[in-house]
Amino acid sequence: MWRAIQNALRRFEAGWDRRPIERALRLIGRGDVRSDGLRLDRACHRLEIRWRARDIHPWDRGLPRERQAAVLAELALTDTEAAIMELFQALPHVDIIDLAVLEPESDRTMMAGTVSRPVANGTRRLPSVKMRLSELGVRFRPLDAGTG
Repeated sequence: MWRAIQNALRRFEAGWDRRPIERALRLIGRGDVRSDGLRLDRACHRLEIRWRARDIHPWDRGLPRERQAAVLAELALTDTEAAIMELFQALPHVDIIDLAVLEPESDRTMMAGTVSRPVANGTRRLPSVKMRLSELGVRFRPLDAGTG
């Protein structure tokens, strides 16, 4: 029931923008005898977002560097999946999310990808978070053992 209401709300919000988009496209070529303007075929709302991964907990800083990198990677994977799902829930008008996750202390990209809402709704059946993110279209760059 709730999903049906969310889908109806999303369709309504998408339609909200449809008229102004169609109006703008109709203005193109106005006055030209060959055209009554452009016709809208498809439109979508896209969110471009970038955030920094959380650093490991202070009590994990005494671990060997390789283990610190593994802990950081697992934390970033879990946080990224949660963020994607929360963003789609919080922003029902967004159809696609372009994301990049930066390392906590540098501008190096850990993960990046483009996730569409229909794909995000179908990945819960996969057993690991890394597999689910890969299925969503998020690519993960392994951390160096010296990072962390």
